[in-house]
Amino acid sequence: MQKSNFLDLKLVDTLYYLSALVMPSVFLFDLYNRNFAENHINYGNTLVFAGLFSVFGLFMLLSIKFVLKSVEGALVFSLIFWLIFWFFEALFSAAEVVFKTPLVFLIFLGIVLFCFLFFLKTFKPPYYKIRSAFNILAICLIVIFLFNFIPGVRREITIHRARASIIEGEEPFYIKRDFIINNELPSPDIYWFHVDGMMSLETMENFWGISMEYLRGEFTRRGFVIYENAFLNAGFTDSALPALLSPSFYDSFWRERLIKFETELRTNRVIGLNNELALVGLTYSEDIVPYYELFRAFVARDYDIEIICWDYTRSVILPLSFEPLYLSRWERLFIGDLPELISITTPFNIVPSHERITASNYNTENDNGESARFVWKTLKYAHMNYIWEYVSDLTEWDRAAIHLYPAGVEHLAQRVFYFIDSILADNPNAVIVLQSDHGFHIRETQQHLLEQGYSLEEILELKHSVFSAIRIPEHYGGVKAPIAPKNITRELVNRFVGENYILLP
Repeated sequence: MQKSNFLDLKLVDTLYYLSALVMPSVFLFDLYNRNFAENHINYGNTLVFAGLFSVFGLFMLLSIKFVLKSVEGALVFSLIFWLIFWFFEALFSAAEVVFKTPLVFLIFLGIVLFCFLFFLKTFKPPYYKIRSAFNILAICLIVIFLFNFIPGVRREITIHRARASIIEGEEPFYIKRDFIINNELPSPDIYWFHVDGMMSLETMENFWGISMEYLRGEFTRRGFVIYENAFLNAGFTDSALPALLSPSFYDSFWRERLIKFETELRTNRVIGLNNELALVGLTYSEDIVPYYELFRAFVARDYDIEIICWDYTRSVILPLSFEPLYLSRWERLFIGDLPELISITTPFNIVPSHERITASNYNTENDNGESARFVWKTLKYAHMNYIWEYVSDLTEWDRAAIHLYPAGVEHLAQRVFYFIDSILADNPNAVIVLQSDHGFHIRETQQHLLEQGYSLEEILELKHSVFSAIRIPEHYGGVKAPIAPKNITRELVNRFVGENYILLP
């Protein structure tokens, strides 16, 4: 009988150890499942972090068990620790008025945990009286872990099966990687400003009833030809950039998918497009972003390519390297948005910094005898997220404050004019592109518009409206007519790399 009790206790201990292993990953995989569609997260990276958290979780359980002489007490302490860890940002937001800084709040939580541990050590609660409740808690933690773990596994299996089933040369998509190069073509410096979230001037005039003639005149005076009322049915940045930067991929695959989800609002559109990619074994971060055709074409022409993103957040929508296999193991681990998500959720601060530049042979020279440059710069001043942050110090913060959008566009325009004027002062013959990706696509903004009585068609018009303008000096043939957003990459590559694309009508 004593032997049976001993075995039962060992089985229960094993159950607790297993729950300690999976406990932190319950929250990690929940974070993955809630964000994989809207962010670039590599599932392998998630598994690496899960392993690290699990080892620490088991070590903590064993250490606390040694102190308390009770595995049940250690299980309770571990659960409270991980709840505090994963909900740190939410807890701090609620207590920020009192504690002011995360460090002070972290110290306070450390003292609370120590006092709780001291209480358990001193008073020795009679865990044996409710041991069955602890057993149920451990089983529930394991079941919840599996509930969060399995969806990611199923998605990865779908992706890998799709990749394995593809026969070379029969892919359902085509990404152009080999380009016709004509070294006799001119090689101007090219600057592409990604004006994130900026609508067309015409849409702004219609919706807010304000005149955009001043901005229109300033762009025209600097030599830009504006594509009035430009439209891009991408919906959000991740899906817009392949449409803008990879013409062959757009023509062979992406156009049909964008049309399929054209009338969906943010959440359903993001999930639907991610599922479409998974079905053919593709992900943005591994298969699309590193092979944007625009950059690859100018790398093939020996341009010096420079990518400047406004911060690390979402920076993986642009390539960190054009030769991803050359990245170190640690760089590959941190590619994606998972480190950022963990950093803004927990006390960790593990967001890495990256050099935003790739290699080039530097053989192509511009008119000044210097290495020809292609510079990409992201500007988000017209993005609603930025506008909310920008007005927060003015106590006007409101996620439905769409009346503030024109002020954000004005701020963006002034920044753009500053950059343009600086460029032209050094190089009057620079080619400059101003292109946005979407209009109002934030869930809160769209929900507010629905509540205000706007129709789905009106909301989609605001979402798909984009600003588009290009400056090509007469020195390089000029611009005879406005160029549609999805033709800009085609036009630039054909003019300055070689005849590689047919323009869309």
